[in-house]
Amino acid sequence: MKFTIIETRTAPTIQVEINEQNRVFHSKYDPLKEAETWANKALEEVEVNDPILVFGIGAGHHIMKLAEALPKQTIHVVELNSKYEQWFRTTSFYETIRSFENVRFQPIKEAASFLTRIHQNNVLIQKTAMDIVPEEFESIKEMLKDFQIQKDSIKNQIDNMTTNFKKNVRLQDPGIGELKDKYRGKKMILVSAGPSLDKQLPLLKQIHDEKEIIIASVGTAVKPLLKSGITPDFFMVIDPNEPTMHQLEGINLPNTPLFYLSTAYHNTILLHKGPRRIVWQNGFQKAHLPADERNDPLMETGGSVATALLDTMVFLGGEQIALVGQDLAFTNSMSHASNTAAGRKVEGTVMVTKSYNQIDKVPTSKNLTIYRKWFERYAKKKPLNLKLYNCTEGGAYIDGWEHVKLSTFQHLTKK
Repeated sequence: MKFTIIETRTAPTIQVEINEQNRVFHSKYDPLKEAETWANKALEEVEVNDPILVFGIGAGHHIMKLAEALPKQTIHVVELNSKYEQWFRTTSFYETIRSFENVRFQPIKEAASFLTRIHQNNVLIQKTAMDIVPEEFESIKEMLKDFQIQKDSIKNQIDNMTTNFKKNVRLQDPGIGELKDKYRGKKMILVSAGPSLDKQLPLLKQIHDEKEIIIASVGTAVKPLLKSGITPDFFMVIDPNEPTMHQLEGINLPNTPLFYLSTAYHNTILLHKGPRRIVWQNGFQKAHLPADERNDPLMETGGSVATALLDTMVFLGGEQIALVGQDLAFTNSMSHASNTAAGRKVEGTVMVTKSYNQIDKVPTSKNLTIYRKWFERYAKKKPLNLKLYNCTEGGAYIDGWEHVKLSTFQHLTKK
């Protein structure tokens, strides 16, 4: 790997030769303009007065533009290539950045800690810097890529989410703060609508009838559960778009609580005539104030209803939680279980992942891979008293989770 300072039309920048290819930070023509464009885009998203975390030093032009625009906000910078950072500190670029009192360089080992403490809108990535991340930090690089995809997805739907939020708040439904630890001491099952759900329905029906284990469901899985005579203890909807209406159309659950994200599609929420609870999500700034005012928690969403439901179940006191129907893959080339509105045949997939049995490979997608990684990260940071089981018995293998048969989980000794 070779680092070279090169001249451009407006200001010097840095070129990195890696794997016989050249990477130029910012632009080989006008790095200042490119850095300004990057900073302006960031300024549209960041939460004012909160600290900022930037991954990637680059040539520093983007950091300088950001520091100039936000002189009273602390900007933490993490570079994942230590060799590059050592070299960078010998250049005039570094001396220029050091002149900004609000910029702090942080060691790589602090990255995870900062990620948990800094608002997701204030986590920024210099994309070219990701091209020089060494193999030892490939997992962090992939996590940041997934993080950016989720941020972009939220940004693309922000208007829709905001409209739903305003309408949902007017419903004045209670939150979940008063339900903290309601199910402590109870085993819990999180039911998703993956293709493997079909084979688990008979045993789930037995578990349901025994009334010893709490069953929580994602909205998509409600219809196949009801068709098998299973009424979940509660279920969740989070998507801000109209197609979620198919999940609840024709369903009457007058005694079953619906937990819904504050930005979930409003008309879908109105379909439910039973009890409702609004759930405030971390990362959607408009939800932070009402959550604080009501003493309600901010839940992590992870981008999917199952990931949001998991964090909610933990808040409700779950200490032994099992996944069912969480394939995170296209088992038998199917997207969902039978009797779901979203079910379809999936062909021509190119991505594969390790299967549940750790022997074979199963087809998957980028989105499903992002969700799987979220489950894996969640398992890594979970408290010691939380036991997580994958009882899907199909689909993808989820690192960090204990893979057991649903019948085994059924008979585990309760805490």
